[in-house]
Amino acid sequence: MDNRKKKAWIYTRIDAPEGSHGTLKKQYEQLNTYGEQLRVEIAGSSSDMGETAGLERPGLNLFLEEKDSRGIEVLLVLDSSRISRDKNLCREFLLQMSKSRIEVCSPQEGILSISPQQADEI
Repeated sequence: MDNRKKKAWIYTRIDAPEGSHGTLKKQYEQLNTYGEQLRVEIAGSSSDMGETAGLERPGLNLFLEEKDSRGIEVLLVLDSSRISRDKNLCREFLLQMSKSRIEVCSPQEGILSISPQQADEI
């Protein structure tokens, strides 16, 4: 029996820089606790601040650069809006993660996935 834990990455994001440290820290702690519940090994984390159009963000880019070399199988986010509030961008990202065999999990929304029908709409 394989007792190996899946490797996970914690990604946190907030829109406004006010009170950023406390809010990002709280998100991280929530996601770390969620990761313990899922029995995953936290292999890395990154965060972003500020409203950004698109998915070009330093913290998200760091995850994308590191996911293969660190063997990441699970991405933990508070909710889908941390990826993007734009539903199309969010779907594109989820499709990219699905192709990379990375599960995107949220304590608020469960497993974030994209159906084949949704993929056809992109």
